[in-house]
Formats: sequence, structure tokens, C-alpha cells
Amino acid sequence: MEDAALLFLASHVALGYYPKGTVILDTEGPPPQAFHIIQRGTVQLLSFNAAHSDDAHPVHMGPGECFSVSAMLENRPVIAPYTAVADTFCYEMPAEHFPELLNRSPVFREFTTEFLASMLRESRRLIQLNYNAASGEQQTMSRTLRSLITRQPVTCTAETPLGDVLRTLQNRKIGSMLVTDGDERPVGIFTRHDVLDRVALSNCDLSKLISEVMTPNPLTLPAEASAYEAALLIADRGIRHIPVCDGHRLIGVVTERDLFALQRVSVRGIHRAIADARTIEDLKLTAADIHRLALTMLGQGVSAEHMTLIISTLNDALVRQVLQIEASRFDLKGLSWSWLAFGSEGRFEQTISTDQDNGLIFDCGSDTPDAVRSRLLPFAQVVNRALDACGFPLCKGNIMAGNPHWCLSVEEWRERFDHWLANTDPQALLRAVIFFDFRNLYGDESLTDSLRRHLSESAIGNSRFQRQLAQYALENKPPLGLISDFITEDEGEGRGTIDLKKAGARLFTDAARVLSLAAGVTHTNTVQRLRQAATTLKMPAGEVNAVVEAFYFIQTLRLRGQMAQDSELKQSNRLDPATLNEVDRRILKESLKQLRKLQSRLALDYQL
Repeated sequence: MEDAALLFLASHVALGYYPKGTVILDTEGPPPQAFHIIQRGTVQLLSFNAAHSDDAHPVHMGPGECFSVSAMLENRPVIAPYTAVADTFCYEMPAEHFPELLNRSPVFREFTTEFLASMLRESRRLIQLNYNAASGEQQTMSRTLRSLITRQPVTCTAETPLGDVLRTLQNRKIGSMLVTDGDERPVGIFTRHDVLDRVALSNCDLSKLISEVMTPNPLTLPAEASAYEAALLIADRGIRHIPVCDGHRLIGVVTERDLFALQRVSVRGIHRAIADARTIEDLKLTAADIHRLALTMLGQGVSAEHMTLIISTLNDALVRQVLQIEASRFDLKGLSWSWLAFGSEGRFEQTISTDQDNGLIFDCGSDTPDAVRSRLLPFAQVVNRALDACGFPLCKGNIMAGNPHWCLSVEEWRERFDHWLANTDPQALLRAVIFFDFRNLYGDESLTDSLRRHLSESAIGNSRFQRQLAQYALENKPPLGLISDFITEDEGEGRGTIDLKKAGARLFTDAARVLSLAAGVTHTNTVQRLRQAATTLKMPAGEVNAVVEAFYFIQTLRLRGQMAQDSELKQSNRLDPATLNEVDRRILKESLKQLRKLQSRLALDYQL
């Protein structure tokens, strides 16, 4: 916001306090009497659709987020309650000053307009997702319990002291302890729920044996029973944990939460699971849910545009939670830093198979870059390993925040980009292009904004660099044949195939990057770069739309291949054109023709 408008806002706010459980805004009340900005705490919003159904997954808002813009603009009560789920402080500006703030600040006015538009888009998107996910639910509930077991059960013997069991439950962050005999047969179960009834309220001696307080002879199910049978047993008996046995031997535990997650693999459900995660183990399970959701949506025909945005959005949330969990283990107090995403993640274009490309930018303050870097690197390396555990493989080129080369101060990043802009070595540019798609993922966004402004100002007038970047974008041509429709690789393990990433999607991305720098566009997404640059560069709307459709079709083919193969990253982008039906074959050919036209425009613009 503009400085004057920000001062106006600051001079008209008071700090309000809401104890945990307080309903801040209710549907039965009047229109909001104040504009709220969360200063500390957590506010829960139960969306309109969720509030009127049994499928309720609340949205949680934290510091820096505001509410309720739409109700104030329309002078009506909120359509869903806002509740403090932790002790919460909010900056509150009386409603009477809200119109004045809109008048004083075009930036804030644009934000409120975009806010409403984004809510409408989100509503339409969730309706589509819920419809597509529903048909897959029955199939997922037919899975065997064996397929749901993801970790070894934690067990003890009947002679284990109660105190030891409680410490294990706490240290391992688990909800139950299975008591087994010498043949690994479950003879009892003790859960966190039992602690209140059998330990705390009865003032139980912790030296007692677990056999004296456990539930003996727990209900079990065989490994080949279905998730549906487990859900019925949980509902019928009111239990939360079901031991799973292979013959008589215990192999794991299925919980009510496991089954709930299985039935509710949705964008909203996964977002909540990520927000609730407290360990990397929790996030590993959620990462698998993201993967499963992506496969389900693709199978139901969700477009590549929505797919890549959804995957990137959920992956963003997961990465942020990893950063929050790991940051609590390190002394980062007083440091100003931002976690950067590069490559496909930086462009909001992640597909099902993706590895890590990230970095760190920090403000030195009064310290030296090396001093700050030495504090951040151990944290970054732990995060890189945690992301690897969650299904984001370590970057083979070591473009990761845990590498000192990519953990840099603001000034060091500026110098690095200035060097790339001035370098005439084509190989150096080849290695650097991935960094031009950076965006802030977590931390102090002002650092990233500063770097983006510096890059934009340096590149927009640098015709030599733009020409060199265009030359790089034209090095590879679309695989269109003169005699046959397509040119496929003729040797190696890719023989007879087209690499849809290297010879398809990446060529669109490279061309869009050049156009965006020439037009001063700061967005990193390929399609948004094309659309925003088109206005400045006077590209016909029909031409741009055709290029966008071509790009998304190739992305769709990539996603299909990854769904079918779901294996090595290097193979998941390959397509054998002979496997396409006639319709898809023609569309692919037309898509590559559109790519060739886009490259022709670049060649003409830069006389290449």
C-alpha cells in the first residue's frame, strides 16, 4: 500500500483480543463493524459450502491475513462464522473508515476487487474438484488394509511399566500402543484416549504394568479386509484404532484418521492435513495424498491448467509447513530471509514428477554474508533432506538452498544476476535460465520483491542480453518432420520417443521468458507471461490463445504419461507418438506448429 494510505490505516486501528473459542463474526449478527487484520493467533473460517454440508473442512487464517472484505463491501452479515481457535489479537479499523481507505489507496482497492474475483474462481474450482473426486471415492475405499499400512507398529509386552508406555507415546507422537505376546499376536491396546479415564482421573501409579490398564483382546481385522470394512467397524463400535493382522501376526494399525483421509482426498482436506501436520512423518503421508489426488483428477479429465496450478499450490503449502517445522529447531532469531522456488515450482507449473530447485536470499544487516550464511545453511540442508523424504528428490545439479552457492545475501544475488546478464558465454546462460523463474515461497517477501525489481530494471533495457536469451530459446526446434509427422530420437533408451519436456514444454517456457523480460512482465508463470506480454508487444489475442492451448495440451500429455508410468523422472516425460489416437496425434502436430510460429516471432523480433 501507498505510504499515506498505510499511515491512515495505522492511525485508525485498535488492537482487539479474542480468547480461544470466541466467535468474532457470526452469520446471525449485523454487517461487520470493523475490518480485521490478524496480528497474532489463528482464526477459523467455515466456508459457506462446508457450513451447509457434512463435509466440513475449515480454512485457518493466520497473522497478516484479513477479513471480511466481501461482507464489508456489500454491507451484509458474513455468510460463514469466523472463530478464534487460539487466543487471537486483531488490528481493527472501524467500518466507517473502510470506504475512505478504498478511496485513498488504489492498491488496496485493487486487492479487494481481486479478492472477490479469486473467491469466485476458488468456488468454481472446488465445485469441479469435488465432483471429479466423488466418483473415485468408492474405488479408494475398496483398497485392502495391507495397502494402507505405511509404518511398522509400535509395540510393547504386557510387563512394560505404564510410565514407559506414556513416554513412548509422547516421544513417538503416536496415538496408541499395541501390546503383543511372544508370537507377535496383539493381546491388548492402550490409546491416548485411555490416559484420561484410566490414568489421570484415577491417579494411577505409573509403575503399574500396562497389562493392568490396557484394553484386552482388541478387535482386529485381517490384512486383506477392505478400508470400507474398517470404516464400518469404527462406526459400529466407536473405536479409533484397528490392529491389522497377517494371520495372527500384527503388521500395523489403521486409524480413524487414515480412513477419513482416504475418503476425503480433496484440495481442502489436504490443505487442512498439511496445516495440522506437526512432524515430517505426517507430511510424508500428506505428500502421498497430493500425488493420489493428482492422479484421480487427471483420470477424471481435469485440465492441465488446473492440474499444474493445484499441484503447485498444494506443494507450496507442504514446503511452507516443512520450513515452519524445521525452523523451530534452529536459532534463526533476528534473521531476515526468504525461501526461493526456481524452475517449474517458480512458474507454478509442477507436474506429478518433480525434483527440488530452491535457494535462500537473506538480508545481512550488520553481519557479514558468511556469518549469516553459516547460520542458515544447516537449517536449509535439513529442509532439503526433509523435502526429499516427502517425495521431492534432491536436485541432481545441486540447485538447492543447502548449497552455499545458492544461499546468498540480497547483494550477492544481485551481483550473480548482473554477472549472468553481462556474460556472453552461451553455456553460462544455459545454466542460469532456471534462476530467472524465481518467486518467494516463504519468509520475508520484500527481499524477493527487491531482487525482482532489480532484475526487471536491468533486463528490460539490455537488448544484448535479450537477444542472447532469444538465441538460447531457439537452439532447439519443435520435433516436426518433413516426411513423417514427428521427429523422434533414433538412439539410446529414448529411441522412438519425443521428450515432451525438453522438446515441447520447455520451448514454450523459454520463449515466454524472453517476451516477459522484453515487456517488463514480473510474473513467472508461462501462460501469464505470454498473456501479459502480448498487450505490450501488441500480439494478436487469437495468436496468443492458440499458443496457450498448444502449451496446455503438451502439458496434458506429460501428465498422462506420468500417471501411466509414475517411475523415473527422466522417463516420465517421454511419448511414443505411435501410441496416440488419431485425434491426439493431430492436436499434438498442431500444437508443435504453434510452437514453431512462436519461435518464428522471436527470430523475427531479434533478427536471428
